[in-house]
Parts: sequence; C-alpha cells; structure tokens
Amino acid sequence: MQPEADVLAQMRDQLAAAGAPAEVLAVFDDPGGAEQVLNRLVDLGVVPAGPDEAMAGILDQWAFTTRSSTDPLDVELFGVEFVHMMRGMVSDADELPAMLTDLAIHAEQTAAPAALSLLRFLAHLGPAEVRDHAAQGAGRMVAAGQKDRAWAAKLGKPKVGPCFGYGSVEAGQESIALTYTYGRTSHALVVLIDHDLGGGLKDCFPTDEPGVIREQFEDQAAAHGLPFHEYQPHEAHTAMTRALVAPLCPVQPDQVEDMDMYLDLLRSRVDLLPSQPSAVTAKTAHRVKVTLRGAKPPIWRRVEVPSGMSLAALHAVVQDAFGWLDSHMWVFETPLGHYGVPHPGVDFHDAGRVTLQDVAPTPGDRLRYTYDFGDNWEHDIVVEDISPVAADVRYPRCLTGRRACPPEDCGGIWGYTALQEILADPEHEDHKRSLEWLDLDSADDFDPARFDLAEVNRRLSSRE
Repeated sequence: MQPEADVLAQMRDQLAAAGAPAEVLAVFDDPGGAEQVLNRLVDLGVVPAGPDEAMAGILDQWAFTTRSSTDPLDVELFGVEFVHMMRGMVSDADELPAMLTDLAIHAEQTAAPAALSLLRFLAHLGPAEVRDHAAQGAGRMVAAGQKDRAWAAKLGKPKVGPCFGYGSVEAGQESIALTYTYGRTSHALVVLIDHDLGGGLKDCFPTDEPGVIREQFEDQAAAHGLPFHEYQPHEAHTAMTRALVAPLCPVQPDQVEDMDMYLDLLRSRVDLLPSQPSAVTAKTAHRVKVTLRGAKPPIWRRVEVPSGMSLAALHAVVQDAFGWLDSHMWVFETPLGHYGVPHPGVDFHDAGRVTLQDVAPTPGDRLRYTYDFGDNWEHDIVVEDISPVAADVRYPRCLTGRRACPPEDCGGIWGYTALQEILADPEHEDHKRSLEWLDLDSADDFDPARFDLAEVNRRLSSRE
C-alpha cells in the first residue's frame, strides 16, 4: 500500500504530464487529504462526479486496445500500470480485489468493446480473486455478440526465447533476462536478484530491447570479472522459482514501484518456462529455407547449419549459398534486434556475439536478412526443422535450391527483372551494353534458371 502523500504526488505528476492547467495542479499545493483533493477535482470537472461518468473515463483509457495495431504486450503493460494505479487508490491492499470485481461488473454492463478488453486483462493478470469473475464476464459479453480483438487469443502466450544473465551467488547479486516473442516482436523481463539480502527479487522491469540488454550484460560481466550465463529455459525456471519464493528485497523507491507493478507479469512469464530439460539434443542443426524476397519465379536455398552458428557465420553461408560476392553491408532483423557489423552511423549489434539458436530457437521462427543497402536484396529466412547433428554430415550444407543468384549491383529485384527483359530482346537499345557489363559474349550465356548444388556446397565447404 502506498502512503496517501505518494498517491497524491503521483496523481499530480500524471496530470502535469498530461498538460493540466495551473489551477488544477494548484489543488495539490494544500491538499488536506485525498478526499478533499478528490472533491476539488470533481468541482473542476477533472474527475467525473458519478459512477457512470467514472466508468466512461476508465473505458476511455482502455479504448486504444480496440485498435487493430494493438498487440498483447501493449495490453499487458498498460493493464499492470492500471492495476498499480488502482492499488494506490485504496487505503488497504486487501480492498483491491473487491474494487476490481465491482469494476468488472459495471464494465460488463456497459457492453462497450473497451470493457471486454478490461475483462480479458483482469482474467489474465488481475488479482487471483478477480480472474474467474472477469473471465466469466468476458465470456458472457462474447456470447452476447461482442467481438474479441485479435490480441485476446494470444494474451499471456508469448513464445519463450533465450535466457541469459551475469553475476553469481558469490558476487552477491545476479541479473537475469527472460526473453519472449509475440510474433516477430520481442521483449524481455529483466530481474535483479540480491543474494546478500536473502536471494529474493530486488527489481524487475520490462524492455523491448533484449538485444541491448544482452550486450550490456556481456559488457558488465567483462568489466567486473563476473561470469556471463546462457541459461537453458529450465535452468532459468529453477533460478526464478527459487528467487520468487524468497522474500522480496527492493530498496530504492523505483525498485519498490517496479516490483509492485510488474511482479504478477513476471510470475506469469516464469510459468511459461519449462521445468525440465528439453528432449532436443544439445548439439543440433537448423534446417532453414532462405528465399530472395520479391523474386518471380522464386529464388531460394535450403541449407542446414549448426544451431550454435553465429549470425556473422550465417551471413557467410547465405552469401555462398546464393553466390553473392560479399562486397556490401548487410544486416539481420531478429526478435532480439538488428545484427550486422557495428559501424558508425548504423545502429547494429555485433552479429558475431549472437547465435542462430539465440534468435530463432524453434521451428517456424523467421528472420530477415538484407544485403546491399542500395540494391536492398531482402531474404526471408524460415526455420523449417531442428534436429540432432549427424556424425557423418559436414555442416553447413545446402540441400537444394532454385534458380541463379542475380548479378551484383543490377538495381535490386526490379532492376534484375528489367535486366532479364533487356537480355531477352536483342533489339533493345541496352542489350549490347548489358552484355558488356556482364562480360558475356551472348545472351545465351546468361541462364537465370541455373542452380548447381555441387558448386554451392564447394563454396560452403571452403568456409569450414
């Protein structure tokens, strides 16, 4: 429970941030107590006077959840902040479930789309005493014809990603990041465990830049001589379960607020981590299909690579598999961020410091690889399968593919299409110039349908 003065200060800050006029902010200069402040705000029209107006104001806050662009994480983060704010409005924390249950009842009665969003959130991350009631209310709203938003079916069901951290029991503190993805959008919950204060949670907060957190952890580990850990999901589950049963130990005011706001979200994310090791063999290979985006007919390669291969090494595999010349800049777009060669003027993480397993741990995961920022050759990479490595197989290897790689610097996929049309037309004004540029004697020497599997694998074997 927050002290009344802190609640009033938080309310004032929120109004100031929203651009409230000076006469509204002046209400807090001589508060005299929360009830007096509330009465003055009602008089000024800032706070609605009746329950219907109050509910309308609350649902206005939830209206964004009905937009098509809203994703599950948007709802979760807004919802936990909303519950945190509501908790600050009660004099006793034990009153919160009753308040939210009453709120859910009145929200359902409005039959508003935003009310269904509120109920869906409360059924997922509201206090335990509220969840069943909220779920039943949401079910009744749907049965009455209200339509769930696309995010509702995904709420609380992100895919588990890499888990990593640094520090140790001996060092006194340990930081762990648990990453998750909703589609191609990633996020992480970062936790601080203080072993000197009993091994409980000292802080917890979300971030949408897990790649940045990874690099910060690695840098801090190196700077202070601490171990950096790559946790298997079941190992992270064990560490987090142990920390969650120990007494909470936030110290600073922002840590206290973070724990109050995000603890339930953290618990729900930890529940998604497996408690036992995966049956998948530690030494595995990814089978991926790499398709040149926009090419018609399709140009693609199917390759197998070690799961622990860095993205820098995967870049070399894509270059060899297609026949690119590796003479331009490149970048991978992943759920953990953008990875390439760090360079002044580009915001890339180091592709040599993250593996394919880190950014695409399960079949169906997708990446985007772009080569040559002028021609903009975009490649879609899809993980088709992950299997134990075979003792008699040399990786990486190409399994199959289709069609030749376009010539470098021909203007991207549209330029390549135009080039093929020019070469097919001996009467075209650029026909001869294009042959000279390609160093060809005849257009017959240009075969866009050509694919030589043995040649591709010779190039790949030279990288070993």
